[in-house]
Amino acid sequence: MVDNEILTLFDIDGTLVQGARCHYMAFVHAVSKFYGMEEDISGINYAGKTDPQILREVLEIGGIPEKVIEDNFQDCLDYMVQDYLANVHRENVRALYGVNNLLKQLKKENILLGLTTGNLEPIAYAKLGQVGLDGFFSFGGFGSDSPKRPCLVEKALKRARRLHGYKGNQIFIIGDTPRDVEAAKPFNLFTIAVATGMYSTSELKKTGADFVLKNLKDVKQVMKIIGI
Repeated sequence: MVDNEILTLFDIDGTLVQGARCHYMAFVHAVSKFYGMEEDISGINYAGKTDPQILREVLEIGGIPEKVIEDNFQDCLDYMVQDYLANVHRENVRALYGVNNLLKQLKKENILLGLTTGNLEPIAYAKLGQVGLDGFFSFGGFGSDSPKRPCLVEKALKRARRLHGYKGNQIFIIGDTPRDVEAAKPFNLFTIAVATGMYSTSELKKTGADFVLKNLKDVKQVMKIIGI
């Protein structure tokens, strides 16, 4: 049970960490194995999208018939996870500056920490584990729950209530893309957009985010925003 009314839900890529070459390669290997596609997908804007959403977009762009997509879709995602877990030790991921200190301070203040990430759940925790951040998060909403980002927020909220007895309404979504902000709107949650990904502060301000920061380096500033 938690005794704090504040819940923070973090995106991973571009918000907590940067650099995930092995994740990209696991995607490439899985698509090649199950669909025979060898096209370069590095030019696709996948910021804020879920792994299943990206996979479907890539396959549709490649002209793969719908039945073939459906027949192999889950197997492809499962293989992606296996490939990533087998190679995560080679990952080039790094925690963004200030993130570790922020998470430590939030935990010290008994703020409930969760995730809303398009990563498949095993990939999410393995990636965070490479930089020692996995222990901060015991639940979340993941790409393995749904291809739609708002559904990830809904899943995370349900798990916060079911697993941790969360009953508060001071909830913050923290992410680096317009999709993070959009996903929070159906639930009337507070949004903190950070320009640590591919979007600038000016671009993020246009999303209507409640707060826009250059980064998460200033821990005191973030704590003040969430009311600590």
